[in-house]
Amino acid sequence: MPATVQDDPPGIWCMFSDGSTAQFGLGGVPCPGLVTDLLAGMADLIHPHGSVDAAGSASQYVQAFRQMARRLSAAGFTGRAADLRRPHLTEYWMGTSGPMESCTRRALAAFARTGGGVSPRGARPVGGGGLTPPPPPRALPPPSAAAGGDPPP
Repeated sequence: MPATVQDDPPGIWCMFSDGSTAQFGLGGVPCPGLVTDLLAGMADLIHPHGSVDAAGSASQYVQAFRQMARRLSAAGFTGRAADLRRPHLTEYWMGTSGPMESCTRRALAAFARTGGGVSPRGARPVGGGGLTPPPPPRALPPPSAAAGGDPPP
């Protein structure tokens, strides 16, 4: 088994394709039910079921879950994944970074796909595209006269 979820306190143990292991604990984080549901979704994303195949990648997911639980708790949320509604998810995802949004979105989608309780009112945004805009592309440098290009007008 590539991942085992612990309920009390919330945590996860993972084994990766190279034989290495990692364990992450989230004891003391608010919304322990939500965190456990996110970890259950993450377990389905660990190799060979999914593409998470290194402790560093798994750590990013855990950091995202910790941040999501803290922010939702600060907004008054106390439930599990089944209690999430569109406003909860939208507010969190609009106020976080793209990688944090992606980690929580993928874990919730995996949790729902494996039979976890996700409300129909919360499931629609889980399966949609990202809300956090990607960073703007870097501007190309102006052509240099030394390279044979004409200077800009």
